[in-house]
Amino acid sequence: MRMIAKCLLVAAMAVPAAFAQSAPAMPACDGRVVQIRVSTITPGGSVEKFMAAVEAQKAWYKSHGLSDMIFASKMLERDATTRASSYSTTEAMSYHFYPAGDSKTPPRDAAWDAFVKMFADTSTIKVSYMTCIPAAMVPMPGM
Repeated sequence: MRMIAKCLLVAAMAVPAAFAQSAPAMPACDGRVVQIRVSTITPGGSVEKFMAAVEAQKAWYKSHGLSDMIFASKMLERDATTRASSYSTTEAMSYHFYPAGDSKTPPRDAAWDAFVKMFADTSTIKVSYMTCIPAAMVPMPGM
């Protein structure tokens, strides 16, 4: 019985330590790690409101001294019959280029909550990918 009690005590002490460990490091990337998301515009939302949320997100990162490159693009749709292309009113794509090396995001604050709410009020994430863009292919700001 004493042995069981000791095992339970050791296990109980090990659980908080396991949760305190940070997430495993990302694999090496010879360029920039990028998160690419396709978001569905929800009822009451719009591509313009989604783009405003992206601008608020970009402003938050910049105001906290981070060099993350964040932008969004309109998605093109092609009519199957006419093959004419037009901009989607139901989807948008966003890109988040993380800085090279290991950067830490500052604690979330009211401005963070505000841009996250803007996204939540106008869209849902349909699919999200993390990828490594080779250094030679990383876009430069202002392009």
